[in-house]
Amino acid sequence: MHLAATCFLCLIPAFLLFARGAADGAVVLIALLFLVRSAVHRDWSWVREADIAVLLVIWLIMNLLVSPFAEFTGKSFGRSASWLRFVVFYAAVTRWVLADQKAIRAVCMAFLATIMIAAADALYQFFAGYSLLGGQHMNGRLTGPLDRPNIGIYLAKTGFATMTLAFALYVADMKQKAFRVGIVVLAFALMIVFLSGERTASVLSLLAIGCGLVGLFLVGGKSRLAAMGVAVLVLGGVGTLLTVSDRIFARAMAIGNVVGDYSGSIYGELSALGWRLFTEHPVTGTGMGNFGLVCPDYRAEGVIRECHPHPHNFYIEWLSDTGLVGTLPWLVFVAIIVWAGVRHIRNGSRQSLVAGLYLGTLVLSFFPMAATQSAFSNWPAILAWNSIAVAVAALRLSQGRTRSSVNSSS
Repeated sequence: MHLAATCFLCLIPAFLLFARGAADGAVVLIALLFLVRSAVHRDWSWVREADIAVLLVIWLIMNLLVSPFAEFTGKSFGRSASWLRFVVFYAAVTRWVLADQKAIRAVCMAFLATIMIAAADALYQFFAGYSLLGGQHMNGRLTGPLDRPNIGIYLAKTGFATMTLAFALYVADMKQKAFRVGIVVLAFALMIVFLSGERTASVLSLLAIGCGLVGLFLVGGKSRLAAMGVAVLVLGGVGTLLTVSDRIFARAMAIGNVVGDYSGSIYGELSALGWRLFTEHPVTGTGMGNFGLVCPDYRAEGVIRECHPHPHNFYIEWLSDTGLVGTLPWLVFVAIIVWAGVRHIRNGSRQSLVAGLYLGTLVLSFFPMAATQSAFSNWPAILAWNSIAVAVAALRLSQGRTRSSVNSSS
């Protein structure tokens, strides 16, 4: 069972590129295998661990308090009931699949290979204008093998999580292969992120790099010089790119335009509507996935110019869809896993860099001011949960909470 779950986890990044339904299927199968394993061994101790227990409470709240009172109950129940797969997937990856160093090595190499292929295809698209692997024709932003321009955030979330895992593995057993490969692949992937034209992915990647550099600086000694050198290199590279590429410069200027007139932008209007929906339904929200369904009524009133399926902000979506009863425990979960990284970064030596990379990975999913994809729809949710789970598993490895091997049936 463990071997099968490891194989499915290895395939998730590739499935996200080419077969989104298969990616969701892999998440479900990993969750089911973990439940079977827990039943066979009568080991349900994981449900009592703080982060997982909070997620299970959120799921119960979604189904018992949010969906029954939703504007469109069928839509909400469809989202709330199926959200359990992400909870069990997160538990499986962090407490079982990646609690084994052999599995960690396999996952690292599989993820790095997939990232390299996706980034190489996106680079080809940058020069040729089209993808070799079936992605959409380039139109202002890169898509790589994807059918929409999300390659930047895909590479950032998957790349940072994998690098965190690879470095944690290096710290644990001093085997450098995955770590050395990871450095090269992450550097290449981040170059593609900045070439992609994705504003959110580029800004969040800079913040993630900053977290990693803080961790590297806290290692001490020559690592501080390395951190300053990398910072100069990154800033110099971004500055050069803005100078030589009119397309990237225009995308960067668009960030300033949005920030300067946020309330007048579509992102500001969507966030304002999400906040209004929360104030009108402060306890339970409008229901999961209901934002796009209730939006047309407000557009008819002239409140918003155009409707989208979600408000393009992670936290506003939680508030508008689940109200305080869903958002507050979600904030508790975020605080638990963020605090684990903050606490670990103080351990010094190489542990500080593991924690810095870990916090950088979390920034990509949890930074509150970013314009984001939906927190609940399949593709972005799978991408986020895969990234978060791998990062948490890496931190647990760094804390010495893994085994050198496990029996494949366990």
